[in-house]
Amino acid sequence: MAKRHRFLTGDGEHAVEVERTPEGATVAVDGGEPIAVELIGARAPGFVSYFAGGRQRRAYVARRGGGAFEVTIGERRFLVQPTSARRGRHVVGGADDAPGRITAPLAGVVVEVRAAVGDVLEAGATVLVLEAMKMQNEVQIPHDGAITAVHASPGDNVDKGALLVEYEPAGE
Repeated sequence: MAKRHRFLTGDGEHAVEVERTPEGATVAVDGGEPIAVELIGARAPGFVSYFAGGRQRRAYVARRGGGAFEVTIGERRFLVQPTSARRGRHVVGGADDAPGRITAPLAGVVVEVRAAVGDVLEAGATVLVLEAMKMQNEVQIPHDGAITAVHASPGDNVDKGALLVEYEPAGE
């Protein structure tokens, strides 16, 4: 599954989609043609060496708050942040829950469930979408982990604090 990010530069905001492949990853910016990237070595924070466009390149990656990274390539500096895939959606929930549990951050109706038992997700991946007061809110997994139970289905009305998803945190 592709992971979507927001890419902030001096000329504005860009949508970045990263899809893992057996050889590394593909990266598409603003819906453009995906570029194959082969990772040679990485330490985050730290230096990342990779092949892109047939050339070996190197970047420095620093962690920033909220799951964001600052990436420096040569003299250029970029801020890469997780973002929702659709306009009109907001990211909510997950961060205040105990590891292994994701509860409803607000009362609402489940619009979409994106996680299934057995899925292995990275922190920040959307597990489901809740609609409350005509706004769609993405509920994300706060830690890397494997989904062990899903307690919600599209159309379900849920109260704030209701258990939605259980997962086994990575490294546990």
